[in-house]
Amino acid sequence: MPRTPSLAALLAIGICCAGTASAADGAWLDTPTPKAWNKPGARIPRAPRFDPDPFLDKQCAKQARAPASDADRAVAAAGWKLFGASQRFGTTEVLLGRSGVDGMCRPLGYQVFVFSGGRFAGTLAPRPMDSRSDGAAQLPQLVAAETLTVPFSRYTSRDPLCCPSRLSTVEYRIEATPKGPVLTALSVNTVATAEPAPAATPAPVVSQPGIAGRPWRLVRIRMADGAVLVPDDPARYTLELGADGRASVLADCNRGSGTYQLAGASLTFGPVATTRAMCPPGSLSDRYLAQLGLVASWTEKDGKLQLATRADGAVLEFQPADQLR
Repeated sequence: MPRTPSLAALLAIGICCAGTASAADGAWLDTPTPKAWNKPGARIPRAPRFDPDPFLDKQCAKQARAPASDADRAVAAAGWKLFGASQRFGTTEVLLGRSGVDGMCRPLGYQVFVFSGGRFAGTLAPRPMDSRSDGAAQLPQLVAAETLTVPFSRYTSRDPLCCPSRLSTVEYRIEATPKGPVLTALSVNTVATAEPAPAATPAPVVSQPGIAGRPWRLVRIRMADGAVLVPDDPARYTLELGADGRASVLADCNRGSGTYQLAGASLTFGPVATTRAMCPPGSLSDRYLAQLGLVASWTEKDGKLQLATRADGAVLEFQPADQLR
């Protein structure tokens, strides 16, 4: 009888956990106006069957959250494990449920559920998705009580798992019908992640040997209220100011770039275009990117770079990458 590979062996060659996880399919995103899949008055779909590995189930258990609303309880009753934060805007609620996880506790067989006025309105994709697969939903954004947008990762066979070569952003609207609310996908806009930001004249850069041209790693964010945010791995939170007036950023599982202006003690960033992957719980990706957008000035002391924000008084502290190896 052939021996069953150990979990460690499976993880070493990049194979995910045990169970039945649906393969994400992004083909539905290739049309400007997707065919409707949500129906008014429909029931919440059942979670796909997934046989968890006992070790992974224990390791990733802290990611699951207990139901806190009627919508949460309805999704959990359909067999889904809740994860991530729910979002609310007026009477609209958006929440995530998964069937299983991979070796890094990323969700597999997951779906995003939308409720309006306490009633199920639909899902964000026609079928469950797997992290780091074509058609995997990233973080949804509630624009208004009836409108939301969601970027989806688009992979080709040549793309590394870290970095999809395209993003498809879908705009949705919740519509009222006699049978209840229904979520409709209105449009899809697909762009290449490697495309440069919209044409803009790079701001002039004043040469600062201690800052520009060197890779920096984030070691902490000190908030004005005294809170200190420390990344688990500084190597996953980096900043590099290029001599061409463009900044490159790594924010945990997301990458991005944008323009910056450096003159004297002043440092400001233009819009930073990034991927919007769902990083593991505890990630500082969103907080880091948000604070970078508020930076107004810089100082360098004892080899450390400190960026101060203009709005909430936070300070981002970096050290040269070669000092944190």
